[in-house]
Amino acid sequence: MGEKDTKEINLLDLLNIFVNWLVKVIKGFAKFIGSLFQLAVKYWVLFLAVLFLSVAVGLYLSRPSAKQYKAGSVALLYGSETSTAQEVCRQLQNSLATNKSFSLATKLGIPDSVAKNIIAIQNFSVIDYLKDGTPDAVDFKRKHSLTDTLNLVMKDRIYIQAITKNISQLPVFQEALLRYFNNNPMMNAQFESAKTDLQDKIKLCDKEINRLDSLAKVTYFKDTDKKISFENNRLVVGEQKKQLFYDDILRLQDIKSYTKSKLVDFKRPIEFPSGLVLNPIPVNSRLKYGVYSVILGALLGFLLVFLLDNSKKIIHYLKNEK
Repeated sequence: MGEKDTKEINLLDLLNIFVNWLVKVIKGFAKFIGSLFQLAVKYWVLFLAVLFLSVAVGLYLSRPSAKQYKAGSVALLYGSETSTAQEVCRQLQNSLATNKSFSLATKLGIPDSVAKNIIAIQNFSVIDYLKDGTPDAVDFKRKHSLTDTLNLVMKDRIYIQAITKNISQLPVFQEALLRYFNNNPMMNAQFESAKTDLQDKIKLCDKEINRLDSLAKVTYFKDTDKKISFENNRLVVGEQKKQLFYDDILRLQDIKSYTKSKLVDFKRPIEFPSGLVLNPIPVNSRLKYGVYSVILGALLGFLLVFLLDNSKKIIHYLKNEK
């Protein structure tokens, strides 16, 4: 009993020590913040100058002529693999504007006036959480694990996003982007291979349907003797399995119809069903950059007034270190 009480007392002592330490840390932090505000008032000219300068930089970066907008869309892949589309997109991301032969304008075949307004080209995986072939989310944070077998990365589509400074040039860029993807040799080879497979599958279905139809006619009209047999506790009179050909033909017809519907969409390796959709809120909106500039300006101002107030101590410390 005494040992149990000792353990409880020790636990309470540890809890009390932790609470006292936490209170001490909070008080110390509050005191430090208070001292920073006192220094900001003491050196208010420097503090306000840094704050105003930071806000001015934020407003300059978010001026109308420097606005940047995101535009993206899910791209459907026909025959091509997701990894191939990502690699093609990566080639555009790595375009060197300083080298004319490898610049974005040269690769896409667009004027320099359009290419210079494209800030970035990115691609993201599309996730299917329900395994029903329907896109559920886009992995914008790139945190989806490739080993996740429950939430699958879709293989027939990819999300492509561009950041531009001129939204009126998006149609020109979109057309050039599709042309670049669809003219890629690897994507074209995979597209043609998948298209040929679908065509061969349709031909095979037609061949099997004709074969089963002919076989059904021969079997059905063949003059056979009536046979009586006992199967699965049922009396079977004649050849009752002839009707199974009908089910097989229907199944093949369904496969053929589904394959033909897929083949109709095989016009080129990649398509944007809805085009690049523009996000009307700028990446560098005035409100967003205004808040950031105030926070960064205040932090920088606090740092400068702290260093200024303790400059003698810092210099003395550095001299003693030497």
